[in-house]
Amino acid sequence: MPVLFLSLFLSCFSFAQTRDQVPDLPPNFCYEGCTDTMKKLLSDFENVGTLPSSKPAVYSGECNHLSSSYNPDDVHYAVVFLDQKKTGWNFSTIFSFFADHNEFANWSVITSRNEMSPYWNEHGDILVGTNAARTIVKYENGAPAYVYWMRQNPKTNDLLYITFAGASMKSFCRLKKNEH
Repeated sequence: MPVLFLSLFLSCFSFAQTRDQVPDLPPNFCYEGCTDTMKKLLSDFENVGTLPSSKPAVYSGECNHLSSSYNPDDVHYAVVFLDQKKTGWNFSTIFSFFADHNEFANWSVITSRNEMSPYWNEHGDILVGTNAARTIVKYENGAPAYVYWMRQNPKTNDLLYITFAGASMKSFCRLKKNEH
């Protein structure tokens, strides 16, 4: 039964033609293969998370990936930069795989504005949903290629960050707010 549900979900998700067809909140990706760390992050995302602050901020920290390419227990790092632009609230991100430390821990808003790819100026619009933010990067045919969901833990200010890159990879990240 879970395999049938997953197949139907991925079919619908893969062929969604508009941003409105991508759910406000990520579906439960932990039907098979998730570690306890991933399950805890997803639970916090669903039960504790609120809409992130729209003030410019940088978040960085640990991620685990549910993928055939990576061991789900391996820690990787990511940085997320939330900013305000003339066109609205904007998102940009970088993942660092197999680094031995969080190379983004000292990034400030100014550093992030200088270091993030200009790609995100066009593709990083943040859509505000019910207590969550999301960014959708589409293929040329309009189907979602990547979806980035974000919520914030109001007690710790951690950014709870879940990504979907098709059936090939899901990422579960708990990112601390950089205070620089």
